[in-house]
Amino acid sequence: MLSAAMVTLTLLVATLILYPLMKKGKDVERENSFKDKLDQLLLQKESSYLGLKELEFDYRIGKLSQQDYERLRSKLERTALSLLKEIDRLEQEKGREKEIEREIDQEIEKEVLRMRRMKNLGKGRKN
Repeated sequence: MLSAAMVTLTLLVATLILYPLMKKGKDVERENSFKDKLDQLLLQKESSYLGLKELEFDYRIGKLSQQDYERLRSKLERTALSLLKEIDRLEQEKGREKEIEREIDQEIEKEVLRMRRMKNLGKGRKN
């Protein structure tokens, strides 16, 4: 029983040591991908806002009819809204990933604590 607990503890400790090292490369890649997507969406959002400002300006100086202005404005507003929703979705997804990671870390800490207690109980019985 004690040797099985020691093997389990050894495997757990090895996993705790190696997991962050293996995970780090994937996390950096995933973080860069997230940041690239977010940066692209934010750039598109700013472009949409600029387009709306230019459209407003063109309408005010008489380059566009009211009908064209309203049609183009509606299209740009839908685009901007779509981008805002996608940005929110991406940020929420990132928040959920971080919450899941925290929960996993807590579970690992609980298991390590449980294994330490078992190990200490085993030492107490030997003496």
